[in-house]
Amino acid sequence: MPAADRDAAVDGHRHVGQKATACVGTDVPLPAALGGAPAGDILRSFYHTKRVGNYLIGRKLGEGSFAKVREGLHATTGEKVAVKVIDKRKAKKDSYVTKNLRREGQIQQMIRHPNITQLLDILETENSYYLVMELCPGGNLMNRIYEKKRLEEKEAQKYVRQLVMAVEHLHRAGVVHRDLKIENLLLDENNNIKLIDFGLSNCAGILGYSDPFSTQCGSPAYAAPELLSRKKYGPKVDVWSIGVNMYAMLTGTLPFTVEPFNLRALHQKMVDKEMNPLPPELSSGMRPVTYTGCLDPAWCHIQHHVTHLHRASQELLINTQWFTRATTGQVC
Repeated sequence: MPAADRDAAVDGHRHVGQKATACVGTDVPLPAALGGAPAGDILRSFYHTKRVGNYLIGRKLGEGSFAKVREGLHATTGEKVAVKVIDKRKAKKDSYVTKNLRREGQIQQMIRHPNITQLLDILETENSYYLVMELCPGGNLMNRIYEKKRLEEKEAQKYVRQLVMAVEHLHRAGVVHRDLKIENLLLDENNNIKLIDFGLSNCAGILGYSDPFSTQCGSPAYAAPELLSRKKYGPKVDVWSIGVNMYAMLTGTLPFTVEPFNLRALHQKMVDKEMNPLPPELSSGMRPVTYTGCLDPAWCHIQHHVTHLHRASQELLINTQWFTRATTGQVC
């Protein structure tokens, strides 16, 4: 194994927030207690490229600009996990990422909710920063939408309600996610939503970060117009993104699109309220909900300009008839 791959940390315990800082240059042997079946068989059969602390690091599940998500295995318990590996060397090329490298872990330590992926451990070596999280065996919601073209309304009701509850929990903790998109919604073994990726999240007033926010970040197609225009903004940028996610689930497309892509043109389309039409087969009960989330003219007609101050709150959204029917499986 090349020296660059022998990047291992010492003593990565399963306690949230526990961080191993010492680094060694060799792989750690498996515990003798796990030499027999069935745990020993699981460890021996688990494909991995290296070990970090108590975790075997295996196949790649996903990849971003500065990080890769890999399947992991806890060497003591045999539990499979997801490990986000942030490359410090690549991160140094971006001053924002470097400055906020550890913020994602700090924020996730504060959060515990059934629809938010749970942070299990944090480890750090000279070249990498590791976030160990629960594994979501149901895969990415994007793949499900791609296979089905669009979700049935009953299924979308369930997922959007769970997303709203997760975001409401974040906002009560002072956290703004700022990157709510279909790609960041995973499914667990019971087909429930798990929100991931807090790399662009911020936590006003608790971790010493500024409020209101003004950083332009996130995925433009899901981002609120005030975020794209670098204006001061707050938690309601997440509510806009919930509306975009709802639209994507129900239609398989996005509410605001520009071809070829141009950020200024996309922002102007949002400001002008030129939302792509909804399919006629959708129920009448969900249309005001989507419009509310996406700031449709029907919601803001008393204003002559777009303003985030009139966007619906999570409480308003979750108490609409369309959402309350989600718990009973009805479509209004």
